[in-house]
Amino acid sequence: MQTKYMTIVFDDGPLPFMCEMVDLFNQYDFKAGFAVMGDRINDDTEYMLKHAIDNGFQLVGHSHSHPRLETVTHEQVIKEMTEPIADVKNRTGYDMKNWARLPNLCRDEQVLQICKELKLILLGHGILCGHDWTPDANAETIAKETLETACDGAVACMHVREQTYKALVTILPELKKRGFNLVTPDELFKIKGKTDIPFGVHIHNVNDI
Repeated sequence: MQTKYMTIVFDDGPLPFMCEMVDLFNQYDFKAGFAVMGDRINDDTEYMLKHAIDNGFQLVGHSHSHPRLETVTHEQVIKEMTEPIADVKNRTGYDMKNWARLPNLCRDEQVLQICKELKLILLGHGILCGHDWTPDANAETIAKETLETACDGAVACMHVREQTYKALVTILPELKKRGFNLVTPDELFKIKGKTDIPFGVHIHNVNDI
């Protein structure tokens, strides 16, 4: 069976269940990414970041306060997208570099141009995941949609939520059985030989670059 590679990046951390997700992925020798928000990084959540980093997971930026970036000023966009990088670096020494996911994937031409100027690699949403961020999402639907749409090269967008964690208990062993290897975003691009990555462009599947 030919190995299929995919990455899942979990938004909105650091939040409870982040460490549990890391430990669950480790059971299957999988890795993932976490898109973290600056205003959730503090003394009480720093250990979650360190647990992910120490286990070889990738951190990417997800803004400071999760605004709709197309509604704020040029200066605010820059501040929102650069502050989490500095916050994580100051607390852990980890360099998120130029990896990011925009809040709600919302953007206009100005936002994309700013991201291009900041040399940000924008991670998209390449499969369906049962709207796992919504309050009424359930583990069964999340698992069903994720498994139905999982595909080679995809950049999946999921969230640090209890219902998502519960869905992963079903998702991960099934993906393993189907010949998938879940890796970090950086690893996925390298495995697929993508060295010339465009900035300021949403990437939903690395095979499309």
